[in-house]
Amino acid sequence: MSLRTTFLKAIAVIALIITPALSAPPEGKIQINYHRCDGKYERWGVHLWKSPNMPLPDIEWPNPMMPTGKTDFGVFWQVDLEEFNTGSKSQVNYIIHKGDIKEQGAKDMAFDGRAHKEIWVINGDRTIYFSKEEALKDHDCTKDKK
Repeated sequence: MSLRTTFLKAIAVIALIITPALSAPPEGKIQINYHRCDGKYERWGVHLWKSPNMPLPDIEWPNPMMPTGKTDFGVFWQVDLEEFNTGSKSQVNYIIHKGDIKEQGAKDMAFDGRAHKEIWVINGDRTIYFSKEEALKDHDCTKDKK
């Protein structure tokens, strides 16, 4: 492992530790929250693109965006909403993945960033939830470990 890779990983770990839990994304941002029952988030990232199939700057499949921070729910990514503005739409296209292991049924996922500034995703669940309470309502991680 190169010194640069080690340094970048160390910075990412420090950022996850010191980033405060946010109740809502800052003005002009969208946020994707991701929960894993096993609590293992290492190397999980998000691939983001505009319609039609235009990746955001510096995001490539082998180099997804790493989490912005961590909360009691899990990790999250924040991105400027304006990155997704294409005419009258603000469709946020994403795939949460670790290498070629993809979440949410390995489907390309999308939501309207103007209508929903924040979404919640739970490992192994294909649904996009629009509140933390909704995401956790019928989900029991202890049941998943049996």
